[in-house]
This record gives sequence, structure tokens and C-alpha cells, in this order.
Amino acid sequence: MNDAQSRLREIPQVSALLEDQRLCALLAGRRRFWLLGVIQKELAGLRVRLPRETGAIRDRGQLLNEVVEAVEAEYDEMIAPAWTRVLNATGVVVHTNLGRSNLPAVAAEAVRAVAQGNSDLEFDLAAGSRGHRGRRVEAKAAVLTGAEDALVVNNNAAALWLAVRHLASGGRVIISRGEVVAIGGSFRIHEILAETGCELVEVGTTNRTTCDDYAAAMIPGAVLLKVHRSNFEMTGFIAETTLSELVALARETDGRVIYDAGSGALYPMADLGLPGGETELHQDVAVGCDLVTCSGDKLLGGCQAGIIMGSAATIAALRKHPMRRAFRVDKMTLAALDAVLGLYLEAEDLPAIPTLRMLAATTAELEERAGILLRELEPLAPAGWRGAVVPAEGSVGGGAFSSARIASRLVLWTAPKVELEKCHRLLRTGDPALVGRMGQDGLGVDLRTLSAEELPLVVTTFQRAWNLLTTGDQQLGGSETR
Repeated sequence: MNDAQSRLREIPQVSALLEDQRLCALLAGRRRFWLLGVIQKELAGLRVRLPRETGAIRDRGQLLNEVVEAVEAEYDEMIAPAWTRVLNATGVVVHTNLGRSNLPAVAAEAVRAVAQGNSDLEFDLAAGSRGHRGRRVEAKAAVLTGAEDALVVNNNAAALWLAVRHLASGGRVIISRGEVVAIGGSFRIHEILAETGCELVEVGTTNRTTCDDYAAAMIPGAVLLKVHRSNFEMTGFIAETTLSELVALARETDGRVIYDAGSGALYPMADLGLPGGETELHQDVAVGCDLVTCSGDKLLGGCQAGIIMGSAATIAALRKHPMRRAFRVDKMTLAALDAVLGLYLEAEDLPAIPTLRMLAATTAELEERAGILLRELEPLAPAGWRGAVVPAEGSVGGGAFSSARIASRLVLWTAPKVELEKCHRLLRTGDPALVGRMGQDGLGVDLRTLSAEELPLVVTTFQRAWNLLTTGDQQLGGSETR
């Protein structure tokens, strides 16, 4: 018998694991089915790993203990929530990896209410018959944007797909080569358009596309598609055809125009100190596009959704499209979006939207907040750590204002580099977690993306990380940091 076979002979039997007292309670009732699968997975892993081991052969008891501990750990992980609360200390306001926009309290409460109780989602209470999902929410979106009507779907990629599929109907779609964009990890505009079955025609060059370029490719019924270059900016020797020029061309040539507005602003961003050039949705609609699409969870400050705005007739046709059902949103999304749109409707000036409030915060406010946080943290800091309030620059995020930098304030910690890196990792693996700004200058906490109400959580998160750092108990991902 060779070494590999000797090692494999020590693998415990499934029956021994099922009878182990440590697992008996876990295996009770309906849990037995899925935990048996976990046991089998762990045993399969042993069969792969053991032949590669060298040194002393581990006996059956050792391997049984290893499998039991792995099953217990898997059980704990599976019954725990699949996500962790994160304190965003990065200075990126609409952070895609951290969930984009935070909902206002009124929207979170609206979600809770419809999640825990029934509602008139698709029921007309006055008539006592089936109603239309989301129509009152969509009416608010239409009022705010000046459109005749609007349709809500599950994200902007779906909104764009549905818009192109309906208006083009497999025909020609003309787009500038400078707007064949990629957003995030998987959204590539030409791949989305290919799935509509259209004939995609790219015109112009990467840096220069004129109205004549579009006109040369026009045929009756073609769709002119303009895409907001949300996550990059072109400068230098460039030429871009405006939305109004495309609308005029479409009217002359029996064409249609779709504008993917990207982030979907309902508030003048210039009033928040951001660079000019980002239009509001009502301006995009007023130009005369057939359809305008946008996201609901970026500059709009709501939940993940795609909003399509257009004429009553076109939106009515989209509602009847077979794929509309595949793209429809649930009651919780509608409740959240409804509450957010309501805040825009009732606001005299700046709506009570967390994303907008973060962008609107002055450096004086951030300086004061940073000072409060520093005074709370300094007495808790390990020996050799030094904190200071320093100027910094943040960003909008979410694929908006890609080149804009927003003045902010950091609580910046300096210490030996290895301690800073370990601390940041401990912060990231806590519960709640904190994601800060790690750089050559130290470990920073950006106050622009933290609310005043979150500061006590920041203090306790740092205190826990520092305690683990100084005691040497730095096991990550276990119960010590969750």
C-alpha cells in the first residue's frame, strides 16, 4: 500500500460523522438534508488534499475533528446574514461596491411597511379589481421630469435594452464610437445592444463624432442612441454631437432618439459645487428625445431601478412588451423609489436625500465633525499612533463626474506601516466593517461619506480593531471580528 492510499484509508465514514455528538444537534430535522451535503463536500475535499500531503499520516480521529470543525464553521456562515453593515470612510459618495446611494429614513420605513404587510400593489381599491403595478410611482417620476409618462424597471441596463428593443425592433441603431462605453465590471454597451437583435452601426471616431457622421448612416426608422459618458471624460481635440442636434436630425429623417442619461439627476448639481455640464432629467426630456433612461440609485439618490421617460403612447407600448414582466420591480423597490420621489416633490430646495446631503456638506461642517471624531478616538489609540485632521479630496462615484474632486476632511492616522495595514484589515473584517483610505500618508477616515449618526459606530469599530491589534489576537473572519 502506497503513502497516498494509507492517508485515504484514514478518512472517516459518513456514518461516524452523523453520529458525532458535536453534530447531532445541528443535524436535527430539516437541516439534516443540506448539512449532509456539507459533510460530503468536506470529505470530497479531503480525498483531493490528502494524497498531496507529506509528513506523518494523520489518523482517523484527527481527520474527523477537522471535518466536524469545518461543518460547524460552514453552518455558522450559512445561517449568518449574507452581508455586513459597512461604514463608508472612503470619500466616494456613491460607492458601487458598497451599495451606492443610502436610502433616506422615510424610504427605509416605506420598504419595511410593505415588506411586512400587504398593500395595493396591483389592486384598485376603489374599483375592487386588478390595478396597475407601480403606476402612481411612475406618475411621480413623470411629473418630476416633465415627461408625459414613465416606466420603472429593475435597472438602467434593462431600461436601455427595452427602449432599444421597442423603438428599433431589430433595425438600425446608430451610436458614436466615443460612446460605446463599459461601466463597472460587466456593463458593456455594445453587448447589451447586441442582445436586442438590432443592427448596431458605430459612427465617427473615438474622439470626434459630428452630426454629419450620424446623417451618413441614417435610414428611415433608424434609432439614434446617445449615451452619457458617465465614468470618463474626453479632452483635447474632440467633437461631440449634442442631443438637440440628434433630435433635429431624427425629425428630418424619420428617425428616433434614445438618450441614456446615466446617473439621473433631479437636482442641479452645480448648486452643490460640482462642475457644470451635468444636465437634469427634465432638461433631457425637454430636448425632445423619444425615450430617456436613467438609474435610480446614483445621483437620484434612491434604490436600484431603471426609469424610462417618454410620450404616453410610447410608454404604454413598453408596458405591453413581453419582456417588461422580466424587468419589472417588486413592491419594496417601488416603495423605496416612491418615498424618494416624494421627497423631491415636497422639497422647497435641497431634498432630504442622503446622497445629496453628503455632496452638499461644507468643508466647515466636515472639519467640525472630524474634530469631534478625533477627540473621541485619540484617548483610545495605541502607543505610537498619531491622529490629525487634514484636507483631502473625495469623489462623487457611481460613474458620475468622473474627473471632479470634492474638498473633504480626513482624520488621518500615522503609525508603523505594518500596524496601519493590519488595523485597516481588522476594520474591514469587523461588524460593522469600516472601509477607509489607506495610502502613503497613513490610514484616513473621510468624513464626507459618514453621517454624524455614524460617528459613535466609527469609534467602537476602531476601538475593537485597536484592541485586537495590541493584544495580538488578529484572527480575521472569525467570531472575534464579527
